[in-house]
Amino acid sequence: MNRLFLSIFIFLLSINASAAFVAVLETAADGSAKDSVSFLDRQYLTNVLREQAVKELPAVQNYTIMTRENIQQMLPPSKALEECEGSCLVETGKNIAADYVCQARVGRFGNSLTLSAELYETAGNKLIASFNGRGSDVNELLAVIEAKAPEFFHSVKELETFKRGKAGNSVVQETVATDSIVAPLPDPTPVQAPVVETPLAAKTEAVGENKIGKSVPANVGKDAPVKEKSAKKGIHWVPLSIGAAATVTGVVLAVVGNSKAKNASEKKYSTEAEYKKNHDDAKSGQTLRGVGIGIAIAGAVGIGLSFAF
Repeated sequence: MNRLFLSIFIFLLSINASAAFVAVLETAADGSAKDSVSFLDRQYLTNVLREQAVKELPAVQNYTIMTRENIQQMLPPSKALEECEGSCLVETGKNIAADYVCQARVGRFGNSLTLSAELYETAGNKLIASFNGRGSDVNELLAVIEAKAPEFFHSVKELETFKRGKAGNSVVQETVATDSIVAPLPDPTPVQAPVVETPLAAKTEAVGENKIGKSVPANVGKDAPVKEKSAKKGIHWVPLSIGAAATVTGVVLAVVGNSKAKNASEKKYSTEAEYKKNHDDAKSGQTLRGVGIGIAIAGAVGIGLSFAF
């Protein structure tokens, strides 16, 4: 059981070394909605949507909600998001080194204002959540965000939990199997010593004077000729050491890569060349983070296998 807890702890340590970056882009407006909802009002709607993201995905649980300044610094100077939807949002999320990207859009339906929001996972180009609502003014649109945004952003937490659980499933299964091998249940059937028949002459020598007048078998007081082999297996220290080293190395790489990606996304730029450099640094940091997580998981699996075989 201790080995189970140890392997689970190492596994959780390795995958929690990286933060998930979530970008909330500025709220866009379609058609005549631009005249009904001012730019400042749309900015406030974005602020409230981002605030809901911070509440649902706190930093203590290893989520990073990118600020407006971070996003603007990472966007190309000529990038306009007003006409950007679907796959364009995913590409924008990749450009700013975000793991998840979302945006709300204001439109019109008859005499009502409408609000729609979409949330994408950038790595898989997947739409993982969306919501829609309408109202007569921006205050009612604000109420739509406050009511539906918590469940909207909870989809990120569910997906991240699923990813981590799927990655760690093999480690837990291997360790549980190891515990069942090393600690077998005892055999409830008692072992009886066989009765050894000896010749009459041997019996005469073996039986001495008995005060109560009874003879004692010759094999009493001696160990029974039954020996049990121990099924307990020893720990393979070489694979264990390699697995532990790989886990530690993976954690370090993941932390360094995560820090590199975060610093690159927060760097300011004044030219297109500086933007490209920041973008490349952020992508390389994400790659290093992914490699580190993979190495750490492989090391954790190796630790589990060192106990199993």
